[in-house]
Amino acid sequence: MEFNIDIKKIIIAHEFVLDRIQKCAYPSGRGNYGFVYTLDGNAQYRFTNGDNVTVTKGNMLFLSPDAAYTIITEKAFRHYTVNFDIHQSTSKLCVLDRPYLLVTEDNTERFRRLAEEVVSLWASKRSGCEMQAVGRLYELLSAFYYDRIIADNIPSNGRLLCAKEYIEKHFKGSVSLAELASLTDMSVTNFRREWKKHYNNTPLAYRDSLRLSFARELLSSGYYNVSEIAEKCGFDDVGYFIRFFRKHTGITPYKYKQQLF
Repeated sequence: MEFNIDIKKIIIAHEFVLDRIQKCAYPSGRGNYGFVYTLDGNAQYRFTNGDNVTVTKGNMLFLSPDAAYTIITEKAFRHYTVNFDIHQSTSKLCVLDRPYLLVTEDNTERFRRLAEEVVSLWASKRSGCEMQAVGRLYELLSAFYYDRIIADNIPSNGRLLCAKEYIEKHFKGSVSLAELASLTDMSVTNFRREWKKHYNNTPLAYRDSLRLSFARELLSSGYYNVSEIAEKCGFDDVGYFIRFFRKHTGITPYKYKQQLF
């Protein structure tokens, strides 16, 4: 299944609250792609095709430009909203062949974190912030497409997802293959083989990619020094963290930070 889009620009990215019994309507369609991540409260999306969808805390709703609907809330509905356009020369978002797609899994923490970063970066108004925000949006869309669309078409992948989500929640700590294999009811050998077949890397390589991504985010924030970032990413030895970062990026964390600021 092919997935390749070219994001043109982010139209808006913000945290927003719809107050009690407030309506928000798009009777002729949104005009942009977008997603909503619910932080608190709930809302009912009433689509003109007759579908009624209720979103609650932790839910993510993806919306197509053609989606026409009315939002109705009964109490404060706090959420992240990101609206964006893509270049028409690239593929449509295959996940949005219908007007909407609702994600209700219990573990959407990664989506929440990425949505928060898109909103924070877009609002920062620092040099390069829009490019960084688009980068996070690409990461979110890629994670969503693979985890929720491609994975659904791989029969044995459902057993691996619990291990993958465990890594995403605990990537700052130590993660053993035996522990991950037990989550999937596989032997370590079988788990390692199945993971490699479906994700084309190793579980620990995936854990390291999350650490690296998190380290880049913290460096981009400008709020922490390298020692603090090493600790927050799960490294007890700052020297090892520096070697780890240079191995995967070709430059040291200090140099990476200098290039940003």
